[in-house]
Amino acid sequence: MYVMLLLPCGMWFFSFLFLRGIQHFFPNFGAALPPGRLGLPFIGETLEFMTAATNNNSLAFFNSRVAKYGEIFKTNILFAPSISFGTPEANKFLFANENKLFQLSLPSSAAKLLGQSITNKVGKEHKNVRHTLMAFFGASNLHNFVPRLDNATKAHFQQFWEGRDEIKAMDTIKHFLFSLVMDLFFSIIEGPEFHSMQHDVEDYIFGTFQFPIDFPGFAYHKAKLARDNIRRTLDMIISRRRKDTKERKVEMYHDLLSFLLNTPHDEEGNPLKDEEIKDNIGSLLFAGVETTSSTISMALKYLSLNPHCLQEVVKEQMEISKTKDGAPLNWEDTRKMKYTWCVLQESLRLQPALEQAFRICIKDVEYGGFTIPKGWKVFWSAHRTHMSPQIFPNPTKFDPSRFEGSGPPPFSFLGFGGGPRMCLGNEFAHITMVIFFHYMLLNYKWCMVDPNEKIYVMPRPTFQKRLQLKLHKK
Repeated sequence: MYVMLLLPCGMWFFSFLFLRGIQHFFPNFGAALPPGRLGLPFIGETLEFMTAATNNNSLAFFNSRVAKYGEIFKTNILFAPSISFGTPEANKFLFANENKLFQLSLPSSAAKLLGQSITNKVGKEHKNVRHTLMAFFGASNLHNFVPRLDNATKAHFQQFWEGRDEIKAMDTIKHFLFSLVMDLFFSIIEGPEFHSMQHDVEDYIFGTFQFPIDFPGFAYHKAKLARDNIRRTLDMIISRRRKDTKERKVEMYHDLLSFLLNTPHDEEGNPLKDEEIKDNIGSLLFAGVETTSSTISMALKYLSLNPHCLQEVVKEQMEISKTKDGAPLNWEDTRKMKYTWCVLQESLRLQPALEQAFRICIKDVEYGGFTIPKGWKVFWSAHRTHMSPQIFPNPTKFDPSRFEGSGPPPFSFLGFGGGPRMCLGNEFAHITMVIFFHYMLLNYKWCMVDPNEKIYVMPRPTFQKRLQLKLHKK
């Protein structure tokens, strides 16, 4: 009788020890994971996703899995087990729990190149650096830079567009944005530092999110060399600025560098360290040039293909022009460009400058009836809400009126990200882009040489032929 009682107790005990052992070595065992597949060992579904994303078709990757598994599914992307969800409620949950349940996660290669920049900061460090930078990039400060941006934009069109019958718009717009940020960041218009930085920033941008093959000839290796060159150039610029400060010439500079060198950052009243300044400026050059030039280029495409929208935005800019009598644009003028801003937001909806990003779970997370284990990634994609017919009816149609009035539902439009990591330069991008279109629309008509020109994502949307336009001076 005792043997019959001991036998099931013993089996239960050893089963308990076995399960505890599995849970020790495999902490995700038994978790209520979402459905899905992790793909091949180690690489998972990375190759399938990268192929789709590069060909500007990442939405097909997500849609095929949503159809099979539902709104929440598991996968393995970039060598990390990940969960994907894509509703406004899920986006809100993700962004609202930054530093509570989730933290930003970058590929290790990108994290190394971005150094001590705000992009790499988490928690309190991120909050402090963002607070410092927002004091410069906030609306109240940028208000004073509008006439300066206006003059630079007019000079750009006169130098690079005037007299041209055809132009590779994407390259020209990148040069325009680089000129603006060099002026706004360093008060540098031309010269050796301008041209060396321009070349290095291009290599740095392209290689940051490529596979980390640190060998001559590969994009990542070029990006490392470019970053080192950028830091050396910034060393010289910072040294010269400190000398000017000592000689009381600093009042001639009204730019980001002087702001960072002289603005208290910590509790003791010290500014950011030089290494942090260099890495943050490098990161901001990346964002200020690449994402904004992509958005302007896409808007040129969509306006070219949608004449009725083009007519509306021209009408708006003509009304503003009538009140200026040749005077530079000011802050109040940029606030009147409401339809133009709707056009730019709709362009970002259809073709986001940043399509997706990762967060890492810093503890086990319960969401939607599933468990996301600590250490797993959450893989959010702007496309999942941007192209949802439930949120944006007829989602492939270019329709700027979606952003009129109260606009789309909260957390459905992620053109500038969301939450504590929303793009801190979105106001700078706003005024830069509407000023560009003011002068573009007043002075030029254009059409695409190839209306079906292919777009690749590497990692930012890029026209295969650099957006070739035929120009006609008005």
